[in-house]
Amino acid sequence: MLSFPTDGNLSLYLHIPFCTTCCSYCAFYSEPVDATKAYLQPYVDRLEKEIRACKAHLDRFFTIFIGGGNPGSLTADQLRRLLVAAKADASDEVTIEMNPETFDETYFSLFAEGLVTRLSMGIQSMDDPTLIRLGRNARREDNLRSIALARQARLQYGIELSFDLMVCLPGQTVDLAIADLHEILMLSESDHISLYCLTVEEGTELALQVGLGDTTVLDEDGQEDFLQKMWSELRRLGFEHYEVSNFCRNGKKSKHNQVYWRLDNYLGLGSSAASTLTEGSLARHYTQNQSLQEFASSQCFSGYEEEHVDANQQIEEYVMMALRTNAGIDKQVFAARYQKDFDCLFASAISSLDSSWYSDTIQFFVLTEYGFMVIDEILLRLALEIS
Repeated sequence: MLSFPTDGNLSLYLHIPFCTTCCSYCAFYSEPVDATKAYLQPYVDRLEKEIRACKAHLDRFFTIFIGGGNPGSLTADQLRRLLVAAKADASDEVTIEMNPETFDETYFSLFAEGLVTRLSMGIQSMDDPTLIRLGRNARREDNLRSIALARQARLQYGIELSFDLMVCLPGQTVDLAIADLHEILMLSESDHISLYCLTVEEGTELALQVGLGDTTVLDEDGQEDFLQKMWSELRRLGFEHYEVSNFCRNGKKSKHNQVYWRLDNYLGLGSSAASTLTEGSLARHYTQNQSLQEFASSQCFSGYEEEHVDANQQIEEYVMMALRTNAGIDKQVFAARYQKDFDCLFASAISSLDSSWYSDTIQFFVLTEYGFMVIDEILLRLALEIS
């Protein structure tokens, strides 16, 4: 059994590591569902038992997020079992990820029963040649069908919608990416967009292609120019840039993702899931290191490894996450949380930063959009002051 605080506001992440195939850029743990079907039901069985054991010590989970892989590899009935075990109808927000090729009306029952309040769909591109280059399982026709169904679900059940869009892709122009954005918004009327710059992750098929010279990706200057134009267009369309890769209008921020960015408590269950749990000055990470086959065939709560996080690492993680948002760091909250003065701790590093990268007031330290562009450099300089 994992150790976690029971005094409220604990969120839950469930990892579903089954997918049709792995996209060329994807570094998240998943395995092909056709080759692992025999483990699907045992995986759900164990996950349900772990959820029930944890839920027995809680009134409710603040938010719930089911991600993957592709949760659409599970049937609506299998997902219902997990959501009922977590008493999802009592949570403030329940998000489920779905890939376009597996989303259909059979999942509408989860919305109708109030078990899912938010649908997040990975569209990535509306262009077939681009989707093929990415190794996506969906095509434009799948995207159009699933967006129409998502809009129908929003109109019928009042759920919130979010769509993932990827940019700076091989062969992609800014005009093509903006056209994708406009089409998704026109068809869905979504109030949330996650806009990701293509990242070449070690160990992926994309990394292999780039290493062999078969695929060319934009350099940093090219990515910066591309992103600035996309961010500008989203701003023109009324979206708030509330996190490096996330945009919303009408206040439709992701409550669950804000838990991560505030470094609040969340419990991760399932193969490869991770947790961050803090009680007073004690902070712990849990990581689940079993393959889905091992997870499905092993005892409940086996395979979770605990790591204690020291005070300096806690500060570094908090700064790294908080500065991803347009709320930045509230210095009073920082002082109460870590018993350190933010200005004293980071004055030297901040003085070395370009003034266009940040806004610094008596109460808040916040990165500008240009600061978002160079966030890795900023975090490196700040981290050197933590000792």
